[in-house]
Amino acid sequence: MPFIHIKSLPFETAIDIQPVVEAITLDFAKGTDVAAEHVSATWEFFNAGHYAVAGKAPKYQPENSHPILVDLLAPDFHSKAHIEKMLSIVAESVSKRLGVSINNIFVNHRQAATGMVFDQGKVVRW
Repeated sequence: MPFIHIKSLPFETAIDIQPVVEAITLDFAKGTDVAAEHVSATWEFFNAGHYAVAGKAPKYQPENSHPILVDLLAPDFHSKAHIEKMLSIVAESVSKRLGVSINNIFVNHRQAATGMVFDQGKVVRW
């Protein structure tokens, strides 16, 4: 069930995002022992100039500012240590797959509680 939602400004050099998001799901599955069929990833681009940090809204993704934003949604049964591992795996994968500095990636974890998720036609409880 983990969902990895990534947002960034467009890159100055066009990047084919499809193989990137596919690889991120596989990296996450391998690194966390979650079956790949349960891991989803999306990537959205902000419109040029629609992401400001410190009063600056560039057209393209900078190397050292305006971190790539990652929202990781996962079930609430994971331990703190496992959550830290998931955060690191996602950041490392995004960095590796795009060749960007891991220092310019921000990952946030959100928990999905049992009974608070609707999937495959029903409310899911764990």
